[in-house]
Amino acid sequence: MTTPSTSSSSSRKSELFDPADADVVFQSCDGVLFGVHRANLQTHTDGFPPAEFATAGEVCALSESAETLEALFQFVYRRRHPTLAGLPFARLAPLAEAAEKYQVFAAMNICHIRMQEHLPDNAAEILCYAARHDYPALAAEAAPNLISMPLIEVASVLPPDILLPWIKYRHEWEKVLDAVAVPLRKGHRPLILGPLCPDCSHLRPVDLSVRSLRRLDTVFEEPFALSLCASFWEHWRGDVRRRIARIRGFAMAQG
Repeated sequence: MTTPSTSSSSSRKSELFDPADADVVFQSCDGVLFGVHRANLQTHTDGFPPAEFATAGEVCALSESAETLEALFQFVYRRRHPTLAGLPFARLAPLAEAAEKYQVFAAMNICHIRMQEHLPDNAAEILCYAARHDYPALAAEAAPNLISMPLIEVASVLPPDILLPWIKYRHEWEKVLDAVAVPLRKGHRPLILGPLCPDCSHLRPVDLSVRSLRRLDTVFEEPFALSLCASFWEHWRGDVRRRIARIRGFAMAQG
């Protein structure tokens, strides 16, 4: 929130927020004015001007767009709040950040819930949001979706304070891969000390990277003709899944 300024005559007024008795006026970064009642800000938020803030004839310039502020201010009035269902991520993300910035509590809650609906897409942005604003369950849900991304790409989008914990988390997946990839490299023997099973050739083209652990249905989709191969394959798949289930969830602060 910037220093109050005199309202420009070229500014437009919000159609939803232009009451005659508004005692606080905000201006969006794209020049739209919003008249709001101070009492509602005091009741429903913690980040707007205090009661003693004088605004007579002045405007408080905010850094958010009119689209974001129009959605945000709907949460400071005693009315049915927007559900935000189906709101595109490009609009939800700035609204969620504004809700956290100005501590608009009702908006904070619903934005956090709607963020989950945009996974696995936008996982990196959601992980950053969750870590920045202390939503550990959401961070833990977002983090596995980045396992399939090359590390260099993840490093380019995550800030340093989140990147190190995420690298430690990815390392747990890499340890699982090291443990379960042996059958892929060596095949198995259908009889003790017997020759390598010829059907194991189907195993060798499998992607030996941590990405494969996030798409097990694809890895295991090809059936085996020999019953012993199929039995071994099922045992190996179960071992992979058990090891993945034992991976600790992503923690925003790891020792």
